[in-house]
Amino acid sequence: MTTPPYHRLLVRQMRRFVRPELIDELAPFLETVNNFYIDAEKERRLLEHTLDVSSKELEEANHSLKKQYEELLENEKLKSAHDQAVMAMNEAQEANRAKDIFLSNMSHELRTPLNAINGFSQILLAKNDTPDNAKKFIEKILLAGNTLLSLVNTILDFAKIESGKMDVHLTTFVMNELIHEVAVLVEPMAQNKHLKLDLEITQEIEVDGDRQLIKQVLVNLLSNAIKFSPENETISMNYQWEKERYVFGVIDHGYGIKEDQIGTLFNPFVQIREHQNESIKGTGLGLSIVKKIIEMHGGEIWVESVVGEGSCFYFSLPKTVTLANR
Repeated sequence: MTTPPYHRLLVRQMRRFVRPELIDELAPFLETVNNFYIDAEKERRLLEHTLDVSSKELEEANHSLKKQYEELLENEKLKSAHDQAVMAMNEAQEANRAKDIFLSNMSHELRTPLNAINGFSQILLAKNDTPDNAKKFIEKILLAGNTLLSLVNTILDFAKIESGKMDVHLTTFVMNELIHEVAVLVEPMAQNKHLKLDLEITQEIEVDGDRQLIKQVLVNLLSNAIKFSPENETISMNYQWEKERYVFGVIDHGYGIKEDQIGTLFNPFVQIREHQNESIKGTGLGLSIVKKIIEMHGGEIWVESVVGEGSCFYFSLPKTVTLANR
């Protein structure tokens, strides 16, 4: 090791102030001093290295503590946000339950007097002694009552589906027969607009599902096709077997739907309002209910449309519906 500067300085000073003949006698002392300085330099360097390592370890520890603190702070924020989200979700669920109860109760309360109004209207229309001029007003009352009853039933169905209280009774039925029944129901609507219905499917198709609910799907889709079609057009149905499922299509040649509106078409209370159909009224729940029913059966529903040319509403049904599909 190099002689420390302190040792060299001491030697120079001794040579200035100590007689030469004493230098040799002091050699052991100088050796001891030299070793002391060498050991001291080693200790200094070891201490410097230890301090350097300790500083780095302390810096890393501080960084780690800072990171842990930041993570803890973030976790607290996340926990607080999570608690707020849970609280908001619970409040939303409570509000949703209250809404479902309100809709259900109101629908039941409204249906009772409406059924009475419609019933008495039908009795008055059937009586021979009812004046003809009165029958005109009674027919309007009956029409308005049936329309309102239909809206109430739609709201009630929506409330049942949203609350998970819609009963599904699975049976195997022939789709062709069901389509024929629906065609008879919607035929008067089509005739009023001079529309032709081409709904015949030649091949007999057996499917599993709730026959009444699938009937509701067909009535809704065909009614919409009639509502949104101009006069003297044709409304048709087709089907195909695709990937272990039946795919049915309801085709109209109406006004069509813009591409940016298709994404919200199946949302509750959504109605497409264009200048061609501003007079068409409804709750905006029909397609939302249809979507829920089809999904309960393990199927899908979608639409393809060209503005000015018409639309095709497709829905799929698996050949066999099980509880897992619901």
